[in-house]
Amino acid sequence: MNILSDFLTLPPLVALGTDALRLLLTFALSVFIVNIYQWTHTKVPQKSFTDTLIILCMLISVVMVIIGDSIARAFSLVGALSIIRFRTAIQDPRDIGFVFYALAVGMAVGAGDPSVAILATFLIGLIILGIYHWHQRFGNNNEFSLEFCLPPDQNAETVYQSVFDKHLIYERLIEKRIKKSQLVELTFRVRLSNPEEWLTFFNELSRIESVTEVKMDKE
Repeated sequence: MNILSDFLTLPPLVALGTDALRLLLTFALSVFIVNIYQWTHTKVPQKSFTDTLIILCMLISVVMVIIGDSIARAFSLVGALSIIRFRTAIQDPRDIGFVFYALAVGMAVGAGDPSVAILATFLIGLIILGIYHWHQRFGNNNEFSLEFCLPPDQNAETVYQSVFDKHLIYERLIEKRIKKSQLVELTFRVRLSNPEEWLTFFNELSRIESVTEVKMDKE
């Protein structure tokens, strides 16, 4: 009974309520971060990644509370976390930015600076939205990364140049390399004269007999 009465005294309950409020604030801010990510992501976001952003934000907040001012705890946690191996490689550098975004907000809440966390969340989010809309309005929507392969004995320019001249206003060879299959892989940065005809350009290039493995991505 003494243990129970000691637990029910006011200071532990106040601390418990404070920690609960921190977690709820972290959750709310992480949901806002996920919404910013979804609004500004050009492809369909993976649910596993957006869920991970929320989990990371809340967990780092808990970690900061556990560490407190203890250097020993900090080194212990670093040692414990160093054994974790992440198998999934992040392909888009922008996703790495959102991971650090979530981590920074969680650290701020866990360190007892909720005002900094709230300000950073909304200010950084507004800046990301501004950058996204700037690119949508003023960015080049007709530039593409183009890759295709040719046989090693093929005179490259005579094969594809007629299609390039028909559809492109700009072309630049980025890379030329020999694959293990002995095919010559060419990587271009191209700009179409009419962005709406990108599929026509892709199909005409793919129909060339000696051109294989055609890939076309938005810049």
